[in-house]
Amino acid sequence: MKYLIFDSGVLINLAQSCLLSVFKELKKSFGGEFIITDTVKYETIDHPGKIKKFTWGAIRIQALLDDEIIKLPETLKLVTLEELKTKTDEIMNKANNALSTNGKSIHLIERGESECLALSLILTEKKIENAVVIDERTARMLCENPEMLKELMNEKLETKLDLNEEKLEEFKKIKILRSPELIYIAHKRGIIDSDIKKFEAMLYALKFGGCSISEKEVQIIKKL
Repeated sequence: MKYLIFDSGVLINLAQSCLLSVFKELKKSFGGEFIITDTVKYETIDHPGKIKKFTWGAIRIQALLDDEIIKLPETLKLVTLEELKTKTDEIMNKANNALSTNGKSIHLIERGESECLALSLILTEKKIENAVVIDERTARMLCENPEMLKELMNEKLETKLDLNEEKLEEFKKIKILRSPELIYIAHKRGIIDSDIKKFEAMLYALKFGGCSISEKEVQIIKKL
């Protein structure tokens, strides 16, 4: 069994871009389970459901949970809540102490992202195939290219940062996907309209909705 673990930003972006409809067919095509953690559920359903501006998006994401298209890890009995909490605390501590300036640590990721990364590592330890679907650049770069993240933060903060690579060694085990890559898969498998102009429009909707993807990457994905 394979698992995709979804971060809050991806679900919110797909909802705002009117692309949540791909989930059902994409899951059938995937042949595994789609998971959200309890913090992601709070960030995408429970909390926004109390705010009029975001209620409709929360209702649509809740529908995916009600229809068991996405599930919670405890429902699938993959981990205990205590096991996930312990690992999440560990991940947050490592990530938020990996970069520092003048001995002061730089806060990089929040609990929802940490929970997704922690769940991935727990599943990997159990030899369960998985990947994290996350659009937020900082969390992705912690896993894929922490040295480049250091350089980007150097420019942003206009100060010299120190990177403790040892704290991020475990992060290299985490496989990362972004929402545009999911839509690309849906496009190639005929789940969404094959019209290239519409496909490009979907990619731009995700980009402007908050996914960290460059103009060049959009054009590359469009031509694949």
